[in-house]
Amino acid sequence: MVLERYHQINNGEKTAKFQIAKRIEVEYHDNDLDELLRIHNDIKDEFKEVLESDTITPSDLEQKKKIKVSFLDLKIDILQKMLKNCVFCERRCEVDRYSERGFCKCGVESYYSSDFLHMGEEGELIPSHTIFFNRCTFRCVFCQNFDIVYDDDYIANEFELAKRVDLRFRQGSRNVNFVGGNPDQHAHTILRILRNVESNIPVVWNSNMYHSQELANIIEDVVDVWLGDFKYGSDDCALKYSKAKNYWEVVTRNFRRAEKNGELLIRHLVMPEHINCCTEKIIQWCSEELNNPRFNLMFQYYPTFKAYDYPEISRRLTRDEISRSLSLARRAGLDLV
Repeated sequence: MVLERYHQINNGEKTAKFQIAKRIEVEYHDNDLDELLRIHNDIKDEFKEVLESDTITPSDLEQKKKIKVSFLDLKIDILQKMLKNCVFCERRCEVDRYSERGFCKCGVESYYSSDFLHMGEEGELIPSHTIFFNRCTFRCVFCQNFDIVYDDDYIANEFELAKRVDLRFRQGSRNVNFVGGNPDQHAHTILRILRNVESNIPVVWNSNMYHSQELANIIEDVVDVWLGDFKYGSDDCALKYSKAKNYWEVVTRNFRRAEKNGELLIRHLVMPEHINCCTEKIIQWCSEELNNPRFNLMFQYYPTFKAYDYPEISRRLTRDEISRSLSLARRAGLDLV
């Protein structure tokens, strides 16, 4: 079954990963970052054993077991220390976000623009409780959410948003979907939100997949479904349109790792004049290198924001471009949404 574990969490048969992380007790003091990471990586093996053996069941969540410090708490402490020399994404700005801001323009506080039950996501995800965080690690010239990316709206209060997650769960949400903008640069805030969530709800991480391996090592134990954008098949295109260097190497590495540490749903937005350099290469790689993930071939591109400054992408797709993209994906045997 596609997204099998995700559906099992929805059916009350499995436990969401963050809820497992909250129930593994750890012991440490105010250690430096290197020591915390050593402890974290030791506990990670225990977490994987518990996850694979299903020793923490959904019925266990009803028991209010007193845990002083959890694996999730440790992850939060590590991320908050990482903020002092931030390498959450592969831009690796290394700024101290307690006093300055890097490329993403994020400090310590996180901001979000909205949260609601989204009915426009992939069928297996809806209704999806989407929380749209401000800011991004990309500068896409065709950004359709530029109002979210370039402004700070509401401070993300971890307690209030956790209550919203539980409320939306009672209203029928099948997941909590952290999106933006981009969620990666807000990982410390998102994990604090999850620490206060009571519901057994799958976590969807809706990302541009440009995060660092350091961040992946921390967040992969709370992410149930990686909802990843695969934008470009060419580093030149990624640099030109999103100001992202070494895109192909970073994103393919992260998709491989995500598949080993969760379930995967890939989105690819087809762009005009980019079938040969991007769409075809992405389809081929996903078909050959991944284990048949769900694949959403998206045709809703329209020129917006600064796209009209680039004549080759200043129009919608033609019927021929749509038809050719679909033909490529079907011939490759992808599991299309």
